[in-house]
Amino acid sequence: MINPFKLISIYRKAATLFGLLEDAQMKKSLFKSKTFWFNLLSAAAALSGVATDFVSPQILAAITGVINVGLRLVTSEPVSVT
Repeated sequence: MINPFKLISIYRKAATLFGLLEDAQMKKSLFKSKTFWFNLLSAAAALSGVATDFVSPQILAAITGVINVGLRLVTSEPVSVT
């Protein structure tokens, strides 16, 4: 007969593993992330100087920060690089 404490230990390990697998399936690709694309495009615009032709760099940084916070608030799932 198996020790009941051993069964509890096995159950806890299996539940933890199942939780990790479930979390791994919930992640979306980095390339489906609105935050990733917004930051990539805003960095490209800042580096090329296109965005700074219209607004000062300080205002551009503030706008980018506010939009990032907004995107983070509507984000519901984590991102995976793979």
